[in-house]
Amino acid sequence: MTRRYRMTAAWGAAVVLAACGSATAVEKGWISLFDGKTFNGWKVTKDNPGTFTIADGAFVAKGNPAHLYYVGPVGNHDVKDFELKIDIKTRPKANGGVYFHTAWQERGWPEKGYEVQVNNSHGDPSRTGSLWAVKDVKKAPARDNVWFTQHIIVRGKQITVKVDGKTVVEYTEPTPPKPPGGMDGRVLSSGTIALQGHDPGSVVHYKNIRIKLPDDDEKDFISLFDGKSFTGWKLSTENPKTFKIADGAIVANGRRAHLFYAGDVCEANFKNFEFKIDVKTAKNSNGGVYFHTAYQKSGWPSKGFEVQVNNTHKDRKKTGGLYAVKDVMNVSPVKDDVWFTEHIIVRGKQITVKVGPAGQPGKVTAEYTEPTPPKPPRGMRGRVLSRGTFALQGHDPGSTVYYKNIRVKPLPD
Repeated sequence: MTRRYRMTAAWGAAVVLAACGSATAVEKGWISLFDGKTFNGWKVTKDNPGTFTIADGAFVAKGNPAHLYYVGPVGNHDVKDFELKIDIKTRPKANGGVYFHTAWQERGWPEKGYEVQVNNSHGDPSRTGSLWAVKDVKKAPARDNVWFTQHIIVRGKQITVKVDGKTVVEYTEPTPPKPPGGMDGRVLSSGTIALQGHDPGSVVHYKNIRIKLPDDDEKDFISLFDGKSFTGWKLSTENPKTFKIADGAIVANGRRAHLFYAGDVCEANFKNFEFKIDVKTAKNSNGGVYFHTAYQKSGWPSKGFEVQVNNTHKDRKKTGGLYAVKDVMNVSPVKDDVWFTEHIIVRGKQITVKVGPAGQPGKVTAEYTEPTPPKPPRGMRGRVLSRGTFALQGHDPGSTVYYKNIRVKPLPD
Protein backbone atom coordinates (compact mmCIF):
# COMPACT_ATOMS: atom_id res chain seq x y z
CA MET A 1 0.00 0.00 0.00
CA THR A 2 1.04 3.58 -0.50
CA ARG A 3 1.24 5.86 2.54
CA ARG A 4 -1.79 7.79 1.24
CA TYR A 5 -3.84 4.58 0.94
CA ARG A 6 -2.77 3.36 4.37
CA MET A 7 -3.77 6.70 5.88
CA THR A 8 -7.16 6.66 4.13
CA ALA A 9 -7.79 3.10 5.25
CA ALA A 10 -6.90 4.03 8.81
CA TRP A 11 -9.25 6.99 8.58
CA GLY A 12 -12.08 4.64 7.58
CA ALA A 13 -11.20 2.35 10.46
CA ALA A 14 -11.29 5.32 12.81
CA VAL A 15 -14.81 6.17 11.71
CA VAL A 16 -15.88 2.59 12.46
CA LEU A 17 -14.14 2.77 15.83
CA ALA A 18 -16.00 5.97 16.62
CA ALA A 19 -19.33 4.33 15.86
CA CYS A 20 -18.40 1.38 18.09
CA GLY A 21 -17.34 3.58 21.00
CA SER A 22 -13.57 3.04 20.82
CA ALA A 23 -13.16 6.66 19.82
CA THR A 24 -15.43 9.60 20.45
CA ALA A 25 -17.20 11.18 17.49
CA VAL A 26 -17.23 14.97 17.57
CA GLU A 27 -18.20 17.63 15.04
CA LYS A 28 -18.71 16.31 11.53
CA GLY A 29 -15.49 15.21 9.85
CA TRP A 30 -13.49 15.19 13.10
CA ILE A 31 -12.39 12.25 15.25
CA SER A 32 -11.61 12.49 18.96
CA LEU A 33 -8.21 11.25 20.11
CA PHE A 34 -9.00 11.36 23.85
CA ASP A 35 -11.98 9.84 25.66
CA GLY A 36 -11.68 12.26 28.59
CA LYS A 37 -11.16 9.60 31.22
CA THR A 38 -8.32 7.18 30.31
CA PHE A 39 -4.90 7.11 28.65
CA ASN A 40 -6.21 4.71 25.96
CA GLY A 41 -4.34 5.48 22.73
CA TRP A 42 -1.69 7.54 24.52
CA LYS A 43 1.75 6.70 25.91
CA VAL A 44 3.76 8.78 28.38
CA THR A 45 7.54 8.93 28.36
CA LYS A 46 9.55 6.97 30.92
CA ASP A 47 11.53 9.90 32.28
CA ASN A 48 8.72 11.35 34.45
CA PRO A 49 5.47 9.40 33.81
CA GLY A 50 3.79 10.89 36.88
CA THR A 51 3.80 14.34 35.26
CA PHE A 52 0.57 13.52 33.39
CA THR A 53 -2.74 12.84 35.15
CA ILE A 54 -6.40 13.08 34.14
CA ALA A 55 -8.89 15.35 35.91
CA ASP A 56 -12.29 16.72 34.89
CA GLY A 57 -12.05 15.34 31.34
CA ALA A 58 -8.60 16.80 30.66
CA PHE A 59 -4.99 15.68 30.58
CA VAL A 60 -3.13 17.69 33.23
CA ALA A 61 0.62 18.25 32.81
CA LYS A 62 2.33 19.16 36.08
CA GLY A 63 5.79 18.00 37.08
CA ASN A 64 9.27 17.36 35.73
CA PRO A 65 9.72 17.30 31.91
CA ALA A 66 7.71 14.57 30.20
CA HIS A 67 5.75 14.05 26.98
CA LEU A 68 2.52 12.25 26.15
CA TYR A 69 2.38 10.72 22.65
CA TYR A 70 -0.67 9.65 20.68
CA VAL A 71 -0.16 5.99 19.68
CA GLY A 72 -3.75 5.06 18.83
CA PRO A 73 -5.45 3.82 15.65
CA VAL A 74 -6.54 7.09 14.03
CA GLY A 75 -4.35 7.64 11.00
CA ASN A 76 -2.22 4.78 12.37
CA HIS A 77 -0.67 7.62 14.48
CA ASP A 78 1.36 8.58 11.42
CA VAL A 79 -0.28 11.45 9.56
CA LYS A 80 1.00 13.97 7.07
CA ASP A 81 -1.70 16.54 6.18
CA PHE A 82 -4.24 17.16 8.95
CA GLU A 83 -6.15 19.62 11.08
CA LEU A 84 -5.84 19.34 14.87
CA LYS A 85 -7.85 21.17 17.50
CA ILE A 86 -7.09 21.10 21.23
CA ASP A 87 -8.76 23.04 24.04
CA ILE A 88 -6.10 24.26 26.47
CA LYS A 89 -5.96 26.06 29.79
CA THR A 90 -2.78 27.35 31.43
CA ARG A 91 -2.07 28.38 34.98
CA PRO A 92 0.04 31.54 35.47
CA LYS A 93 3.70 31.16 34.47
CA ALA A 94 2.99 27.85 32.74
CA ASN A 95 4.81 26.49 29.70
CA GLY A 96 3.72 23.61 27.47
CA GLY A 97 3.49 22.62 23.85
CA VAL A 98 1.87 20.51 21.16
CA TYR A 99 4.19 18.57 18.83
CA PHE A 100 3.24 17.22 15.41
CA HIS A 101 5.04 15.09 12.81
CA THR A 102 6.89 13.64 15.80
CA ALA A 103 7.65 10.08 16.90
CA TRP A 104 7.64 8.22 20.17
CA GLN A 105 10.84 8.33 22.20
CA GLU A 106 11.32 7.15 25.77
CA ARG A 107 12.96 10.26 27.19
CA GLY A 108 13.85 13.86 26.53
CA TRP A 109 12.49 16.64 24.36
CA PRO A 110 11.08 15.25 21.08
CA GLU A 111 13.82 15.28 18.45
CA LYS A 112 11.44 14.99 15.49
CA GLY A 113 8.73 17.37 14.36
CA TYR A 114 7.53 20.89 15.09
CA GLU A 115 6.32 22.29 18.42
CA VAL A 116 3.43 24.73 18.68
CA GLN A 117 4.03 26.70 21.86
CA VAL A 118 1.65 26.95 24.82
CA ASN A 119 2.73 29.90 26.97
CA ASN A 120 0.78 32.97 27.98
CA SER A 121 2.94 34.28 30.84
CA HIS A 122 6.02 32.05 31.27
CA GLY A 123 9.50 33.61 31.13
CA ASP A 124 10.12 32.15 27.67
CA PRO A 125 9.30 35.03 25.24
CA SER A 126 7.91 32.62 22.62
CA ARG A 127 4.15 32.82 23.23
CA THR A 128 1.13 30.62 22.57
CA GLY A 129 0.73 29.73 18.90
CA SER A 130 4.42 30.11 18.03
CA LEU A 131 6.22 27.53 15.94
CA TRP A 132 8.92 27.28 18.56
CA ALA A 133 12.34 28.42 17.29
CA VAL A 134 10.95 28.76 13.76
CA LYS A 135 8.30 31.50 13.78
CA ASP A 136 7.56 33.15 17.11
CA VAL A 137 4.55 35.04 18.45
CA LYS A 138 5.66 37.76 20.86
CA LYS A 139 2.27 38.75 22.33
CA ALA A 140 0.10 36.00 23.77
CA PRO A 141 -3.24 35.64 21.92
CA ALA A 142 -4.84 33.89 24.93
CA ARG A 143 -4.98 34.28 28.73
CA ASP A 144 -4.16 32.13 31.71
CA ASN A 145 -7.02 30.43 33.60
CA VAL A 146 -9.29 30.62 30.52
CA TRP A 147 -9.87 27.78 28.05
CA PHE A 148 -8.75 28.54 24.50
CA THR A 149 -8.64 26.46 21.33
CA GLN A 150 -5.41 25.86 19.45
CA HIS A 151 -6.00 24.86 15.82
CA ILE A 152 -3.08 23.50 13.77
CA ILE A 153 -3.41 22.96 10.01
CA VAL A 154 -0.73 21.21 7.96
CA ARG A 155 -1.13 21.01 4.22
CA GLY A 156 1.84 20.20 2.02
CA LYS A 157 4.58 22.68 2.92
CA GLN A 158 2.18 25.07 4.66
CA ILE A 159 1.64 25.28 8.44
CA THR A 160 -1.13 27.47 9.87
CA VAL A 161 -1.77 27.99 13.58
CA LYS A 162 -4.96 29.59 14.87
CA VAL A 163 -5.91 30.49 18.42
CA ASP A 164 -9.64 30.87 19.08
CA GLY A 165 -10.19 31.13 15.33
CA LYS A 166 -7.61 33.87 14.71
CA THR A 167 -4.56 33.06 12.59
CA VAL A 168 -1.38 33.78 14.57
CA VAL A 169 1.21 31.96 12.43
CA GLU A 170 1.51 31.07 8.77
CA TYR A 171 4.70 29.36 7.67
CA THR A 172 5.76 27.82 4.39
CA GLU A 173 8.66 25.44 4.81
CA PRO A 174 11.35 26.19 2.21
CA THR A 175 12.65 23.62 -0.25
CA PRO A 176 15.01 22.21 0.88
CA PRO A 177 14.04 22.70 4.55
CA LYS A 178 16.21 24.87 6.77
CA PRO A 179 15.70 23.67 10.36
CA PRO A 180 17.14 25.75 13.22
CA GLY A 181 20.67 24.95 14.35
CA GLY A 182 20.82 21.71 16.31
CA MET A 183 17.23 20.77 15.37
CA ASP A 184 17.67 18.60 12.29
CA GLY A 185 14.36 16.84 12.95
CA ARG A 186 12.32 20.06 12.78
CA VAL A 187 11.08 19.41 9.23
CA LEU A 188 7.76 18.45 7.71
CA SER A 189 7.45 14.70 7.13
CA SER A 190 4.76 12.69 8.88
CA GLY A 191 4.22 11.45 12.39
CA THR A 192 2.11 11.63 15.50
CA ILE A 193 1.00 14.20 18.10
CA ALA A 194 2.64 14.78 21.50
CA LEU A 195 1.74 16.97 24.47
CA GLN A 196 4.39 18.56 26.64
CA GLY A 197 4.87 18.73 30.37
CA HIS A 198 7.58 21.37 30.68
CA ASP A 199 8.61 21.85 34.31
CA PRO A 200 7.32 21.51 37.91
CA GLY A 201 6.14 25.13 37.95
CA SER A 202 3.94 24.72 34.89
CA VAL A 203 0.35 23.46 34.97
CA VAL A 204 -1.34 22.95 31.61
CA HIS A 205 -4.72 21.28 30.91
CA TYR A 206 -5.44 19.67 27.50
CA LYS A 207 -8.88 18.38 26.46
CA ASN A 208 -11.24 17.93 23.48
CA ILE A 209 -8.36 16.68 21.33
CA ARG A 210 -9.70 16.03 17.83
CA ILE A 211 -8.25 15.58 14.38
CA LYS A 212 -9.48 15.81 10.81
CA LEU A 213 -7.63 13.86 8.12
CA PRO A 214 -7.97 14.67 4.44
CA ASP A 215 -9.80 12.44 2.05
CA ASP A 216 -8.27 11.67 -1.33
CA ASP A 217 -9.15 15.06 -2.83
CA GLU A 218 -5.45 15.99 -2.93
CA LYS A 219 -4.31 12.69 -4.38
CA ASP A 220 -2.43 12.99 -7.67
CA PHE A 221 -2.23 16.79 -7.55
CA ILE A 222 1.05 18.17 -8.91
CA SER A 223 2.60 21.38 -7.62
CA LEU A 224 3.21 24.08 -10.22
CA PHE A 225 5.06 26.52 -7.92
CA ASP A 226 8.09 25.79 -5.74
CA GLY A 227 7.40 28.68 -3.35
CA LYS A 228 10.70 30.45 -3.98
CA SER A 229 11.25 31.10 -7.70
CA PHE A 230 9.50 31.73 -11.00
CA THR A 231 10.80 28.43 -12.39
CA GLY A 232 8.15 27.13 -14.78
CA TRP A 233 6.45 30.52 -15.09
CA LYS A 234 6.73 33.28 -17.71
CA LEU A 235 6.00 36.95 -17.09
CA SER A 236 4.31 39.23 -19.57
CA THR A 237 6.70 41.92 -20.73
CA GLU A 238 4.55 45.01 -20.13
CA ASN A 239 5.07 45.37 -16.36
CA PRO A 240 7.26 42.47 -15.15
CA LYS A 241 7.96 44.13 -11.78
CA THR A 242 4.30 43.72 -10.83
CA PHE A 243 5.07 40.17 -9.68
CA LYS A 244 7.47 39.16 -6.91
CA ILE A 245 7.83 36.28 -4.44
CA ALA A 246 7.59 36.69 -0.67
CA ASP A 247 6.99 34.20 2.17
CA GLY A 248 6.30 31.33 -0.20
CA ALA A 249 3.71 33.21 -2.25
CA ILE A 250 3.55 35.01 -5.59
CA VAL A 251 2.59 38.62 -4.88
CA ALA A 252 0.86 40.73 -7.55
CA ASN A 253 1.07 44.47 -6.90
CA GLY A 254 1.55 47.05 -9.64
CA ARG A 255 0.44 47.95 -13.13
CA ARG A 256 -1.45 45.42 -15.23
CA ALA A 257 0.57 42.26 -15.87
CA HIS A 258 0.10 38.50 -16.12
CA LEU A 259 2.15 35.49 -15.07
CA PHE A 260 1.71 32.39 -17.25
CA TYR A 261 2.51 28.79 -16.35
CA ALA A 262 5.06 27.56 -18.90
CA GLY A 263 6.51 24.51 -17.16
CA ASP A 264 6.79 20.84 -17.97
CA VAL A 265 3.54 19.50 -16.48
CA CYS A 266 1.39 18.45 -19.46
CA GLU A 267 3.66 20.71 -21.49
CA ALA A 268 1.59 23.59 -20.10
CA ASN A 269 -1.30 22.54 -22.33
CA PHE A 270 -4.25 21.36 -20.25
CA LYS A 271 -7.71 20.30 -21.35
CA ASN A 272 -9.55 18.50 -18.52
CA PHE A 273 -8.22 19.08 -15.02
CA GLU A 274 -8.74 20.03 -11.40
CA PHE A 275 -6.80 23.11 -10.37
CA LYS A 276 -6.40 24.51 -6.85
CA ILE A 277 -4.77 27.72 -5.72
CA ASP A 278 -4.67 29.44 -2.34
CA VAL A 279 -5.32 33.17 -2.58
CA LYS A 280 -5.30 36.13 -0.20
CA THR A 281 -6.38 39.68 -1.04
CA ALA A 282 -5.72 43.05 0.53
CA LYS A 283 -8.64 45.47 0.81
CA ASN A 284 -10.04 46.82 -2.48
CA SER A 285 -7.95 44.41 -4.55
CA ASN A 286 -8.74 42.76 -7.87
CA GLY A 287 -7.08 39.77 -9.51
CA GLY A 288 -7.89 36.62 -11.40
CA VAL A 289 -6.92 33.12 -12.44
CA TYR A 290 -7.07 32.23 -16.16
CA PHE A 291 -7.26 28.76 -17.67
CA HIS A 292 -7.21 27.44 -21.26
CA THR A 293 -5.20 30.57 -22.01
CA ALA A 294 -1.94 31.19 -23.87
CA TYR A 295 1.08 33.37 -23.28
CA GLN A 296 0.95 36.91 -24.61
CA LYS A 297 3.38 39.74 -24.05
CA SER A 298 0.88 42.41 -23.03
CA GLY A 299 -2.80 43.17 -22.47
CA TRP A 300 -5.59 41.18 -20.88
CA PRO A 301 -5.37 37.52 -22.00
CA SER A 302 -7.52 37.18 -25.11
CA LYS A 303 -7.83 33.40 -24.85
CA GLY A 304 -9.49 31.34 -22.13
CA PHE A 305 -11.72 31.88 -19.11
CA GLU A 306 -11.02 33.97 -16.01
CA VAL A 307 -12.07 33.04 -12.48
CA GLN A 308 -12.45 36.29 -10.61
CA VAL A 309 -10.57 37.29 -7.45
CA ASN A 310 -12.28 40.28 -5.84
CA ASN A 311 -13.76 40.58 -2.38
CA THR A 312 -14.07 44.35 -1.89
CA HIS A 313 -12.88 46.00 -5.12
CA LYS A 314 -15.36 48.36 -6.81
CA ASP A 315 -15.94 45.86 -9.64
CA ARG A 316 -19.26 44.22 -8.80
CA LYS A 317 -18.09 40.84 -10.14
CA LYS A 318 -16.79 38.99 -7.10
CA THR A 319 -14.54 36.07 -6.16
CA GLY A 320 -15.48 32.68 -7.60
CA GLY A 321 -17.32 33.89 -10.67
CA LEU A 322 -16.49 33.07 -14.29
CA TYR A 323 -15.87 36.62 -15.38
CA ALA A 324 -18.48 37.90 -17.89
CA VAL A 325 -19.86 34.37 -18.29
CA LYS A 326 -21.24 33.23 -14.94
CA ASP A 327 -20.60 35.99 -12.45
CA VAL A 328 -20.87 36.12 -8.67
CA MET A 329 -22.40 39.54 -8.15
CA ASN A 330 -21.96 42.08 -5.35
CA VAL A 331 -21.21 39.75 -2.39
CA SER A 332 -18.03 37.69 -2.18
CA PRO A 333 -18.06 34.22 -0.57
CA VAL A 334 -14.81 35.00 1.30
CA LYS A 335 -13.05 37.93 2.96
CA ASP A 336 -9.91 40.01 2.52
CA ASP A 337 -6.76 39.23 4.53
CA VAL A 338 -7.70 35.54 4.91
CA TRP A 339 -6.32 32.71 2.77
CA PHE A 340 -8.94 30.93 0.68
CA THR A 341 -8.82 28.26 -2.02
CA GLU A 342 -10.18 28.54 -5.53
CA HIS A 343 -10.86 25.09 -6.98
CA ILE A 344 -11.52 24.97 -10.73
CA ILE A 345 -12.74 21.76 -12.39
CA VAL A 346 -13.01 21.34 -16.16
CA ARG A 347 -14.46 18.15 -17.64
CA GLY A 348 -15.51 18.26 -21.26
CA LYS A 349 -17.96 21.14 -21.65
CA GLN A 350 -18.53 21.53 -17.91
CA ILE A 351 -16.81 24.11 -15.68
CA THR A 352 -17.23 24.11 -11.89
CA VAL A 353 -15.71 26.64 -9.52
CA LYS A 354 -15.56 26.13 -5.75
CA VAL A 355 -14.34 28.58 -3.13
CA GLY A 356 -13.74 28.11 0.58
CA PRO A 357 -11.29 28.73 3.42
CA ALA A 358 -7.82 27.34 2.71
CA GLY A 359 -7.54 23.74 3.80
CA GLN A 360 -11.29 23.13 3.77
CA PRO A 361 -13.70 21.88 1.08
CA GLY A 362 -15.11 24.76 -0.91
CA LYS A 363 -18.67 25.56 -1.93
CA VAL A 364 -19.74 25.80 -5.54
CA THR A 365 -19.78 29.43 -6.67
CA ALA A 366 -20.19 28.91 -10.42
CA GLU A 367 -21.29 26.08 -12.70
CA TYR A 368 -21.34 26.49 -16.44
CA THR A 369 -21.93 24.13 -19.33
CA GLU A 370 -20.64 25.57 -22.58
CA PRO A 371 -23.22 25.30 -25.35
CA THR A 372 -22.52 23.73 -28.73
CA PRO A 373 -21.51 25.76 -30.63
CA PRO A 374 -19.97 28.04 -27.99
CA LYS A 375 -21.43 31.50 -27.44
CA PRO A 376 -18.66 33.68 -25.95
CA PRO A 377 -19.53 37.13 -24.62
CA ARG A 378 -19.44 39.98 -27.10
CA GLY A 379 -15.89 41.10 -27.75
CA MET A 380 -14.42 37.96 -26.10
CA ARG A 381 -14.13 35.49 -28.96
CA GLY A 382 -11.40 33.57 -27.17
CA ARG A 383 -13.55 32.80 -24.14
CA VAL A 384 -14.26 29.22 -25.21
CA LEU A 385 -13.16 25.82 -23.93
CA SER A 386 -10.19 24.44 -25.84
CA ARG A 387 -6.77 23.72 -24.34
CA GLY A 388 -4.16 25.91 -22.76
CA THR A 389 -2.26 26.98 -19.69
CA PHE A 390 -2.96 28.93 -16.49
CA ALA A 391 -2.24 32.58 -15.77
CA LEU A 392 -2.34 34.81 -12.70
CA GLN A 393 -3.46 38.40 -12.94
CA GLY A 394 -1.95 41.58 -11.58
CA HIS A 395 -4.80 44.02 -12.08
CA ASP A 396 -3.76 47.53 -11.02
CA PRO A 397 -1.37 49.41 -8.67
CA GLY A 398 -4.03 49.63 -5.96
CA SER A 399 -4.49 45.85 -5.79
CA THR A 400 -2.36 43.40 -3.82
CA VAL A 401 -3.11 39.71 -4.31
CA TYR A 402 -1.14 36.73 -2.97
CA TYR A 403 -1.10 33.33 -4.72
CA LYS A 404 0.43 30.11 -3.36
CA ASN A 405 -0.01 26.30 -3.13
CA ILE A 406 -0.68 26.15 -6.86
CA ARG A 407 -1.41 22.59 -7.91
CA VAL A 408 -3.17 20.69 -10.69
CA LYS A 409 -4.57 17.23 -11.27
CA PRO A 410 -4.73 16.48 -15.00
CA LEU A 411 -7.78 14.46 -16.02
CA PRO A 412 -8.15 12.21 -19.09
CA ASP A 413 -9.23 13.90 -22.30
